[in-house]
Amino acid sequence: MSDAREQIERTGLLLTESKEELVEEILRLRRELRELKERLEESAAKEEERKARQYERRKPKTRWKKLGAPIGHHGATRPKPDHIDKTIEQHLDFCPECGSAKLSTCASATEEHIQEDIIPARVEVTKFVHHGYWCPCCQKVKVAGYAPEEVPYGYLGPNVLVLIIRMKYHQGLSYEKVQQFLESFCSLKVTQSALAQALQRLGRWLQVEESVVLAAIRASPYVHIDETGWKIAGRGHWLWDFVNKRLALYRIRRSRGRIVPIEVLTKDYSGNVISDFLSAYDKIGKLRQRCLVHLRREMKRVRELDTSAESQQAYRHLKRILDDARRLDERRYKIEAKIFIRRLRKIENRLFEFATETFATKHWQRISARMLKYYREMLTFLKVPGLPSDNNHAERMIRPNVIFRKISFQNMSVKGARAHEVLMSLLQTLRLQNMESSVFFKRAYLSHRQGRQESLLQLGTA
Repeated sequence: MSDAREQIERTGLLLTESKEELVEEILRLRRELRELKERLEESAAKEEERKARQYERRKPKTRWKKLGAPIGHHGATRPKPDHIDKTIEQHLDFCPECGSAKLSTCASATEEHIQEDIIPARVEVTKFVHHGYWCPCCQKVKVAGYAPEEVPYGYLGPNVLVLIIRMKYHQGLSYEKVQQFLESFCSLKVTQSALAQALQRLGRWLQVEESVVLAAIRASPYVHIDETGWKIAGRGHWLWDFVNKRLALYRIRRSRGRIVPIEVLTKDYSGNVISDFLSAYDKIGKLRQRCLVHLRREMKRVRELDTSAESQQAYRHLKRILDDARRLDERRYKIEAKIFIRRLRKIENRLFEFATETFATKHWQRISARMLKYYREMLTFLKVPGLPSDNNHAERMIRPNVIFRKISFQNMSVKGARAHEVLMSLLQTLRLQNMESSVFFKRAYLSHRQGRQESLLQLGTA
C-alpha cells in the first residue's frame, strides 16, 4: 500500500510540473540508468577476470613429456623365476563338452602357466636353552652363549624388528597400521607401545653405527643442510638434515640457530656448505654456496606479484646473470683456465652491480639487499669444480620426514626422537650407498645386542 501511495503522489507531482522540468527529469533518469549499466558491466568484467585468475591457478599443469614409453623402446615383460617350488598338474578324465572318457594325451597342446605368490606368514616361536656347565679349572659355572638369531632378553625376533623399521620409516605407516598388519598377515599380536619401545631400543643399540655416519659427514668435502618443522610431545622443534650423495644424517633440536650446524659439523669443518639463505648457516664451513634454485623461485614469485616495468626489467637482468653463470659452469673444461677466471670475475662484478642498484619496489629492495649480503656465496660452484649450485638434494632427503610428519604426531618423547634420528639416518644412508638395509639392520642389531662394540658400517664420503 505504501509503494502504491508513493507512486500516486509522485504521479501527481509530475502532473503539476512544466514540460521543461519533465524533460530535465527524464534526462537525469537516463543518465542514472546509463551510469548504473556501466557500473554493472564493470563489476561483471571484474568478476570474469577474477574467475579467470582462479582458473589459471587451478588448471592442471601441462605434462612435460608424453605418457608411455619413448619411440623405439623395447617392451619389457616379467622375467621367469629361476626356480620352481612346486608343480601342479591338471588332467581331464572325460571331455567337458560331450562327456566321453575315451581321451588320449596330446603333448603339443599342453599349456604351462607359472604363477608367483606369497606364502601366508605365521609366527615361529623359538625357545633358546642355554645349558650350564661346571668348569673345574675356573671353579665357576659357565653358561652357553647366545644363538646367532637370538635377541638377548627380547620377545620379538630380529626379522620382526627389521620389518617394523621398514614399515615405520620407509613405508611411513603409523603404529596402529603396523600393529594391524602384523596381526592380520602374520598372526602376531603386539601392542603399539611395545612397537614404540622396540624402536627406541633399536635406536639405542645402533648409535654406534650412526656415529660412523657422523664422522663421515664431518670428513666429507661438502654437505647440504636444510631444516623443517617438527614436534616432540606437541612442542615445536626443528628437524635438520646434513646430507650429500652418499650420506644422510638427521638431528631434531629445539633451536633453529647456528648452534645446531656447529654441533654436527663442529667449528673446524673444512668442507663446503650448501644451503638456502637462512642466516644460521653464515660462517659455517670453509666456503658456502647459497641455493640458486631458491633465488629463482623468489624471483619468479616477485615477477608474478609485481608486474611493473621496473620489476620485469630487474627479473630479466638477474636471470641473465644466473644463466650466464650456469653456462660458464657447463663450459668449464671447454675453455682455457685464464679465460674461465676472467669470465668468472665479470659475472661477479655484474652480480655486485645488481646488488648495489636502487629499486622503488619493496620486493626487489629485499632481493638486492640479500644479493649484497651473499653475492660472494652465490658463485662458489664456479670456484669449486663439482660443487652443486642448488640445495635440491637436501630437500629431497628431508621429504621422507615430511611425509612421516603428515601421518603422525612426530615424536611423543625425547627417546622416540633420538630413535628417529638414528634409524632414519641409517636407513637413508644405506639407500644412498645402495646397500640392503634389512640385512644390515639385522646383522648390526644382533651383533651389538650380543655385546660386540665394533661397527659393521663401511661408508664412502662423497
